[in-house]
Amino acid sequence: MPRWQLTPVSPLSVGIALPERVVTNEELCATLKTSPEWIERKTGIRERRFLSDGESITDLVEESARKAVRQAGLTMRDIDVLLVTCSSPEWTMPSLGVLLAERLGIETPRIIDITQHACASVVYAVYTASCLLQEPDVRNALVVCAEGPSRVTDPDDRLVRIFFGDAAGAMVLTKTPGDVGLLSYDLGNAPSPKVALAATALLNGPKTEGDPEIGPYLTMDGPTVWQEATTRVPKSLAAALDAAGVEVDDVAGFALHQANLRLIEHIAGSAGIDMAKVAITVDTLGNTGGASPLTALWRLAEDGRAKAGDVIAMGAIGAGFLWGSLCFRLPRDIRVEA
Repeated sequence: MPRWQLTPVSPLSVGIALPERVVTNEELCATLKTSPEWIERKTGIRERRFLSDGESITDLVEESARKAVRQAGLTMRDIDVLLVTCSSPEWTMPSLGVLLAERLGIETPRIIDITQHACASVVYAVYTASCLLQEPDVRNALVVCAEGPSRVTDPDDRLVRIFFGDAAGAMVLTKTPGDVGLLSYDLGNAPSPKVALAATALLNGPKTEGDPEIGPYLTMDGPTVWQEATTRVPKSLAAALDAAGVEVDDVAGFALHQANLRLIEHIAGSAGIDMAKVAITVDTLGNTGGASPLTALWRLAEDGRAKAGDVIAMGAIGAGFLWGSLCFRLPRDIRVEA
């Protein structure tokens, strides 16, 4: 199969950052009308991390980025491209990417924020970074994906609040010689308001009689999400593997969006994937949005399932809906830090 990129691009490292506060199902159930057993049975989630008052998304982004760059054996001056994704930053403006570059001492002008791709953002960020790395004299990219859903979900909404946790993940990508790196990708979208978070312009804008009530919290239609995810993601993974000329059994590990464990199990079954090859972090971290595939990739590497020569696949779907998959052949072991 002809390579779609002129120059191969490969992941070198992954760093993740988590808030200190652990929130168990028991703690949530002190205020929500449900039980810890029901949450775990329906979602596979036992606990998650929430930002405390003294913590910020920006702090998590910085911590994960420093870990990824350190594990890649690079300095901040080596970073030529910076992509940051977050649907729940503290500020709509200024740019989270620019703030991060200032904190880290990254001097590149190639800074991009991806703000509306939600849980699928890492796939789009890695694809975009790999395209930018085709430019001559541009060698290394830092992709950072973060989410703070604890601050945009209604504390009294038991059908949404139980799923999410806060986290940040970062990945360093670099140009690599040989028949390795990002082999293929698949992207898709289908507009839908079934997962939505209103912006300030809508919340503060003029209201018309008969308009539906819109609040400041994330809304989610669970059955629609299930239908879209279980339909789109298996097909996307199959398309990416087919484009790479790779069979499902040839893949050493799958880093999938960690929406909830039951959804992951269903997607794996539909795609013919052995669950032993699927990294799981949702049980202790919850759904960490765009960061979740990076937490899964971190888990694969931590467990020794992301080594030189291995084929790794990533897949995710997010609000919008947007979805996508990536297929890599690793030139070396992915280095990780948590």
